[in-house]
Amino acid sequence: MKIVKIIGGLGNQMFQYALAIALQERWKDEEIKLDLHGFNGYHKHQGYQLDMLFGHRFEAATLTDVAQLAWPYPHYQLWRVGSRLLPKRRSMLCEPSKGLLPSDVLKQKGSLYYDGYWQDERYFKAIRPQIMAAFKFPDFTDRRNLETEKRLKASEAVSIHVRRGDYLDDILFQGTCDIAYYQRAIARLCQLKTPVFCIFSNDMAWCKVHIEPLLHGKEILYADWNRGKESYRDLQLMTLCRHHIIANSSFSWWGAWLSKADDGITIAPQHWYAHDAKPSPAAERWIKV
Repeated sequence: MKIVKIIGGLGNQMFQYALAIALQERWKDEEIKLDLHGFNGYHKHQGYQLDMLFGHRFEAATLTDVAQLAWPYPHYQLWRVGSRLLPKRRSMLCEPSKGLLPSDVLKQKGSLYYDGYWQDERYFKAIRPQIMAAFKFPDFTDRRNLETEKRLKASEAVSIHVRRGDYLDDILFQGTCDIAYYQRAIARLCQLKTPVFCIFSNDMAWCKVHIEPLLHGKEILYADWNRGKESYRDLQLMTLCRHHIIANSSFSWWGAWLSKADDGITIAPQHWYAHDAKPSPAAERWIKV
């Protein structure tokens, strides 16, 4: 049995889920389960979303299952405290704190518990078709998203993701995707013949003041209607764009990575974090500015 811990917002959940799929592909006779107990008492983002969006693929591990391999935490707050105080057990495979890629993550035999975010495409790049198939969103049903879907598919669409809000005071991310980053990125993609820029953000007022002037009269769509439990629809719309300017966010990371436009251009920040201790998870083929 191998258990993958799932925690965080949708983008983080997708990275962990992709690791579980990669483990399933390599260990076809092994039971792969998900530890979802961290969502008890977890009030950030929209909670656990994977089954709702992508169907039920893996069984949820019980606390008894977890206890065989790792410390069983029935509540998010207990995990926050215990994960800092208790030592790693031998059957726990924890992501290195500096985010370096362990070469044997998918190769280790036996029952293991995987604890980390695993934000690196090299864990699952070799099975891209399987990942693309697994992350198939429910079809749009509302008029506004359907009309936007049609417009994005028919144009040289560019997604721009600007994440502010919770990032403004986060010492790990603050100050990395500043206005200078968007100036450099937009300058590259404004050279496209007839681009349509679709802006996604949790601070549209800021974007209209600071991003819109950089687009020099180009066509702009502000995707500002998908909220709450429907916020994932923004990520779904991103995947329909041919080109991408992403923030240092796992949300827009997946918006770009799941795009089917093989000839598209994705621009990512050169510095994903506010310090250089952790390497950037930006895909190798993307342009870093």
